[in-house]
Amino acid sequence: MKNMKTACIHSISYEHLNRQAFLAELIEKLQAVPTEKYSYTIYHEQGTGKVLSVEIEPGFEVELLQIQWQEALDINTQPALSNDKWGITICNDYVVDTNEHLYTPNAYPYCLMMSSAMTQQQISIPANTPFLSFSIIFSQEWIAQNIIANIKPEAAEVLNAIIATNQAVWQIDNIDLDLNRILDTLLYEDLYQSSTKLLFYRTALDLTLLFFKKLINKSIFAPVQHFKKHDIQKIHQVNDWILEDLSKPCPTIEELSRSVGMSAAKFKALYKAVFNTSVYNYHLSERLEQSCKYLQSGQYTINEVAYMVGFNYPSSFSRIFKKTYGQSPNQFIGHYDSRLC
Repeated sequence: MKNMKTACIHSISYEHLNRQAFLAELIEKLQAVPTEKYSYTIYHEQGTGKVLSVEIEPGFEVELLQIQWQEALDINTQPALSNDKWGITICNDYVVDTNEHLYTPNAYPYCLMMSSAMTQQQISIPANTPFLSFSIIFSQEWIAQNIIANIKPEAAEVLNAIIATNQAVWQIDNIDLDLNRILDTLLYEDLYQSSTKLLFYRTALDLTLLFFKKLINKSIFAPVQHFKKHDIQKIHQVNDWILEDLSKPCPTIEELSRSVGMSAAKFKALYKAVFNTSVYNYHLSERLEQSCKYLQSGQYTINEVAYMVGFNYPSSFSRIFKKTYGQSPNQFIGHYDSRLC
């Protein structure tokens, strides 16, 4: 019998936030097969990929999709009848069309989406482009029991109002510095191993708690400014350059903006959009974090550490350290707590 050519796949469809329906589509159309615990590998002439899908506990699920397809691939989701499930998804460049609203980021390395089960959306993955998405799916009941039940009444009221709606909810934003750090930790791990469930639980819980905290404080899902992708890359390059030697003072905004050919106003706005903080605050937090490591090592005096992280006066270092961590460098050495740094 002759081998039949595998059909080209241009789209897959399933009910939004329905993990089992998503896996069924992958297995049927993209020829995904179980290869490890929680893991599926896609074998198809049009492309390759991997999927990790884990139910951490009832009402709390995690999914990681990594795929590269030879032709553009559309992932369509159909709305559920109620918002019994909610999802947070972090993914790289894509084009998404949801409820007649087209959004094409292509401005940030990763974007953050929140959606309810009643949302209808389409994610278009460009041809021959590595695509990654990390999704956390939780039931309305899980949110009520694990988030709303453990926060202050005024915050609970805000969150209750969001999840009680009986209409589609979909919002998108760039990820900030805190979310990016958690994501980097996740991506540098060897995910396709037996310890995946524990890793996912820790990472997903960190992301979920941080996400809801920011959502309640309204520090995410503000109107997104659209910047060019090469400008975003310049900001990351500048940031890497700043962090190469923390013993040196942070360059001024004028120096940094000139180095990348931007106005000072544009540089400040773009840096704030990418890292959700100012250059000075980011630089200071990195210096203090590095100082914790130096102090923990026991190899340096407090004065030496102060100079090593760019403080001209040890007294200034001690004052800012105590203001940030609630104890002096001397107290930190005597009572080291890894949760502080």
